[in-house]
Amino acid sequence: MKKLVPVVVVASLLLLSLAALADQPQAGKRWLHVRVEKTGDDPESVRVNVPLDVALKILPAIKSRELNDGRLRMEDARVNGVEIRSVLEAVRSLDDGEFVTIQSNDSNVRVAKEAGYLIARVDERTGSEDKVSVKIPLRIVDALLSGSPDELNLQAAIQALSDSADDFIVSVDSRNENVRVWVDSKSTAD
Repeated sequence: MKKLVPVVVVASLLLLSLAALADQPQAGKRWLHVRVEKTGDDPESVRVNVPLDVALKILPAIKSRELNDGRLRMEDARVNGVEIRSVLEAVRSLDDGEFVTIQSNDSNVRVAKEAGYLIARVDERTGSEDKVSVKIPLRIVDALLSGSPDELNLQAAIQALSDSADDFIVSVDSRNENVRVWVDSKSTAD
């Protein structure tokens, strides 16, 4: 994971700088938005708006060990001992339903498949009261998994995002920070 962070940062900065040079918004153009707002003693706001067609043109030009030709290589596709690709492949083949429900004094967790979406929600109940909501269209998951077993096909996922409806993908609310990731046809993150 530590090796992935510099690649993501460089790719984001490259996409951001190229997006700034992109022509004015046109009807039908799709945008990926990321908004991070930090409150508290040192407030900060970051907004990134990237036209998906620019990302589709730039991504194949990025050549690194981990990211090459729009494909993210994952030497160890495990998170806390769980092989993510196998889990996603298993879930996408299941009927709609709720797969994981955890209710405790500390938090509520729900993982489900509903109406073509993979949904994960975590609500912290004590102390921080953080909330995380992830809603990913399964066609994005299919696109990500369209590469070889040791990679994620980001190029195909961005193409699938450009064909998706306006929607939030990730929403994180915590005491001092809010994060939103979504796709729509607006060039601004308002």
